[in-house]
Amino acid sequence: MGTKPVRLIDLARAANVSIATASQVMNGSGRVAPATRQRVFETAERLDYRPNALARSVASGRSNTVGVLAENASGAFCMPVLVGANRALSDVDLASTLYDAAHDRRLRREHVRRLQSRHVDGVVVLGEGTDFQSISVSHEFTGPVVYALSRSDDPADTSVLPDDAHAGVLAAQHFVEIGRSRILHVTAESGLNSVRDRERGLRETLKANGLELAAPVLYGEFRREWGFEATRRIVAEGLEYDAIFAGNDEIAIGLYAQLLASGVRVPDDVAIIGVDNAAGMAASNEGFLTSVDLRFDAVGSAAVDLVVSRLEAAETAGAATSPEGSDAAADAVNRTVPGMLVTGRSTLGGPPSTRSLVLEALIG
Repeated sequence: MGTKPVRLIDLARAANVSIATASQVMNGSGRVAPATRQRVFETAERLDYRPNALARSVASGRSNTVGVLAENASGAFCMPVLVGANRALSDVDLASTLYDAAHDRRLRREHVRRLQSRHVDGVVVLGEGTDFQSISVSHEFTGPVVYALSRSDDPADTSVLPDDAHAGVLAAQHFVEIGRSRILHVTAESGLNSVRDRERGLRETLKANGLELAAPVLYGEFRREWGFEATRRIVAEGLEYDAIFAGNDEIAIGLYAQLLASGVRVPDDVAIIGVDNAAGMAASNEGFLTSVDLRFDAVGSAAVDLVVSRLEAAETAGAATSPEGSDAAADAVNRTVPGMLVTGRSTLGGPPSTRSLVLEALIG
């Protein structure tokens, strides 16, 4: 049989204090002598006491829950954001409740009502990328609302996004470090925020190092097939280049395969960098492709940190946080999380990886 959980009355008796004093200590409220407070904490640790979450919620007037409203929880980049958000919530002993709108406006509206009925303390709205815009729901809740992996359509709202411009910076810096100077950029549609920002970071960093792109940017789609087609164009035009920054890993893999088919060696002749670190998200460490990891988990954590900091600020002020309040207005900006470069065979060389061997076998 399992051991019965330690109750508040058990803690109070063991620490030789009243139930009210034990409750104040564990809830961080009331005026309790430091020595008494320390004795209660030490007793709680010795007994492995765990406060009753429901009782704490009733006493504090808070649900101790943060709602997550996903636009499409099955999206390619949503899971790591959710992991990061839940990790951050666990660190501060808050629960989460997830609702997935699946791009359905009616379902989205119903989920907002359900989150309202649960009296969640705050909400994280989860989008699908920096090119995605979420419909603002901040006015629907009395607590703080933060948008992760998307921009809100209300400029008064706060969004937490991957730093796409920094991805371009990291790629350019790495090319310079390994001695590449004739750099091409193959990416997706020119009108996308992510495309525009990555190109800007790339160009500005190259310029700071006395370089510029070796040819006009090739715009297409975030698809492997576009990598194939772009390579054929590059080869047909006889461009001189020794490095390519791809808009994402899918384009990069298409470039890699088609370059090999054209007799070009990677990275001896051409170094390639992608974006997303898709292999890393799939828990693979084969080291095939150098890529910028946009750290989607850190985006989720940062969004939760903002919600929690606003809750704490409201609690300190003794008033509920309002989206129209001064605190929300002061933080109403798009915040970015910098990525990191994960190096691989496509820029540094090294022994063959599983994927490179497969590509070479298919082409051979």
